Amino acid sequence: MQIRINVRGASRKKASIIQKTAEYPDKKMTVEEFLAWTVRQNVREYNERKDRGTILRLFSGAQEGETVEDVLKSGIQPGKVTYGDSMDDRKADEEKAVENALQCFDDGIVALFADGVRYRKRKELIPLKEQSEVTFVRLTFLAGRMW
Repeated sequence: MQIRINVRGASRKKASIIQKTAEYPDKKMTVEEFLAWTVRQNVREYNERKDRGTILRLFSGAQEGETVEDVLKSGIQPGKVTYGDSMDDRKADEEKAVENALQCFDDGIVALFADGVRYRKRKELIPLKEQSEVTFVRLTFLAGRMW
């Protein structure tokens, strides 16, 4: 089934909400299973991008119909022009990534909302259906001192 995923971060430099559609198995899942599935899927995509050749990396920043000049101009605005992926060839470890994601969820660093409902425990069932909307919000803890 197709699920719409929204990722919301606290950064002002990047787009505030990143949206994508992903394929999930058509079965009931707990929060833990959903997180593990999502992380494994993203790690596989990341590692596949790492497997592409160096030449393809040069053009990976361009969207369909966009020229290299367009990519350079869009990079000038924030002050950073890159060639897409990092040239570091190390691949992500699926199990470590899942472990880290679950720990972040347990610690409250990442909040998970599905169809407008916040889920706080790993063992809760998420009643996902076709075109459900899931939102991940990375929470930022503020620290400092009073003047």
